[in-house]
Amino acid sequence: MKRWSLLISPVIPDAEGNGLDRRAWMWAHEMSRGGDLATLVIGNESPGPVARELPGRMTIVSRRLPVPRSKKTIGWRVPDPEAVRAALAPWGDGPPPDRILLFRLGISTVLDGLPLAWRGRVELDMDDLESEKYKSLAVLSARRGSFWPALQFLAGARFYARHEKWALEKFSTIHISASEDAEILRKRVPKANVCVMPNRIVGPPAPYQEWVPDRRPKILFVGTLGYLPNRDAVVWLMDRIQPKMAKAIPGVVMTVVGAAPERLGARLAASALDWRGYVETLDDLYEEAAVVIAPVRGGSGTKMKVLEAWRHRRAVVATRHAVRGFGGVPGRHVLIADTADEIVEACRRLIDDEALRRRIADEGHALFMSRFAL
Repeated sequence: MKRWSLLISPVIPDAEGNGLDRRAWMWAHEMSRGGDLATLVIGNESPGPVARELPGRMTIVSRRLPVPRSKKTIGWRVPDPEAVRAALAPWGDGPPPDRILLFRLGISTVLDGLPLAWRGRVELDMDDLESEKYKSLAVLSARRGSFWPALQFLAGARFYARHEKWALEKFSTIHISASEDAEILRKRVPKANVCVMPNRIVGPPAPYQEWVPDRRPKILFVGTLGYLPNRDAVVWLMDRIQPKMAKAIPGVVMTVVGAAPERLGARLAASALDWRGYVETLDDLYEEAAVVIAPVRGGSGTKMKVLEAWRHRRAVVATRHAVRGFGGVPGRHVLIADTADEIVEACRRLIDDEALRRRIADEGHALFMSRFAL
């Protein structure tokens, strides 16, 4: 009998998409090595061009049951069980799948549409620990005086904490991207089978060109600015970090890449930052950058922006939070900086010291290639 696996995902896997798309593609790549792969996408997406062809077959289930608005805002989806059964019907004539992986807790109600004999064998990839993410979003909101959103984020944290405990007791195996989140889950339910599955992305075909020191020094930050932790980071850059950086490093250019909401975009356009908005390809910007920074103070899981910087062989300055889950050694793979003054000093050191900058870049790139490259 032919072996096959079933991946159930809220997004279409895409090797060059956003973080969620890339992790879904990582699972598609992993599971297709054991035989044929069928991917069931729970969402309204229409297949479009992707960077790499998805292995196997794909079906999209767009019909959903209504959910309260509060659950929609935290990514909870309830697919129609009948639509799931109809989508699986063409695959149900032969043997059951050897492996079933449900990607993300927010679509766990899809279990109601699976054959009863399959349900006890489903693995769950939580990816991020949503309860911890929403706690951190509450802290970021409260720090900026947005107390009503902070209360909503706390409600989301409580909602996910309950469902995470249910998942730990329900699923045969739980996968998570960061080792720190795995330890939190093991403490909640010690008997649960929790496995760390780090994010892995497609690596470059060759190392990128080293920054030329006689150029005007450029520091790069990349992030989707509609996401609160990235928005918090870029406001911190504007208000506190950039003025200090301009004094410490003459002629420095701080480039920010990422689509932003209208109000934040207006602020960025009027600021001293070099804001580029959405950019189709980042290769040239990484090549021009002396240093990549990740001043992120919230969210959960592991940060793709750090992997991308290592992939492009660039020295990284990051908060301790931004590099959680990677196992990187401070001072070897990355320079850790948790205050504005520390970030400025770390960037100044890297720009002034070519040997240090090259060593940090090379060690980060080597770590990426050994653990996080597909």
